[in-house]
Amino acid sequence: MACMSFEEILEFEKSLRELRERSVNGAVIIVEGLRDKASLRLLGIKGKIVEASNVPSDVLAERVCEVCRESRDVIIFTDLDRSGRNLRKRVVRAFECRGIIPDVETGKKLLSLCRVSSVETLASRYYKSIEYLKF
Repeated sequence: MACMSFEEILEFEKSLRELRERSVNGAVIIVEGLRDKASLRLLGIKGKIVEASNVPSDVLAERVCEVCRESRDVIIFTDLDRSGRNLRKRVVRAFECRGIIPDVETGKKLLSLCRVSSVETLASRYYKSIEYLKF
């Protein structure tokens, strides 16, 4: 496991602060599942997080409509693997049909800075990197 550099940690923390602020101000974050949601909670994300994996298209459309009523700021935060990309494309289309262009870059940036491809490992990698740098 390659730990994050000091510069990557600083950039990660800056992006994480921005994500926390957007979340508190009403942005809705779409993730794949419960573990992803738990990882973001460990990183201090307090706003609404909606799970979208293993959800039939009609239920996903319902959730999208619900989110659209709550916020125009939508962040799609899925894994960088094939299933994450497929879900991201599906969810982006659902929002774009309703006139909302979701943010897909914030999640990719945080995953990249942390050198992981899955959201569920994000918090643990970040905290391990901080511990490593303390030595």
